[in-house]
Amino acid sequence: MTGSWQEEISQLLQQCFIGFLASTGEHGAEASMAPFAIDRGNIILHLSQLARHSKNILNQPDVGFMICTPEIEKTSPLALPRLSIQGKVEPVPNAYLDASKEAYLKRIPDAEQLFTFADFSLFQIVVSHIQWVGGFGSSRKVTLASWNQLASRQGTLK
Repeated sequence: MTGSWQEEISQLLQQCFIGFLASTGEHGAEASMAPFAIDRGNIILHLSQLARHSKNILNQPDVGFMICTPEIEKTSPLALPRLSIQGKVEPVPNAYLDASKEAYLKRIPDAEQLFTFADFSLFQIVVSHIQWVGGFGSSRKVTLASWNQLASRQGTLK
């Protein structure tokens, strides 16, 4: 990627629709794939109560979330730009349910039917720490103020 780190993060968020959720399970760390959206600076997840990660976050809400550029042939995995996020997961508050659902369906329209399933709920990762790795040897901490500024621009994402 070329350009400023802010442009690179925006580009990553525009091209990636899934992230990897790291939660703490009965036997230690567990990772799962999760489509996501962004609303009010929070990572929005639509999770089934039947999934292990949902049970994990109810017991331990501290999580990690990785958004990574898809691997491309002949590109070193060390050079892949990625965003590592830490925060606490909580149900989306009732006051924000409509806006979060709208943001999620704008990004993941195929999920609309899942909103009719009783076991699915919207959760948000309230972001506390962000680390940007722009490729091998390029890393920086992203402040919450910078993240919120970048996240506010993501309303135009598909």
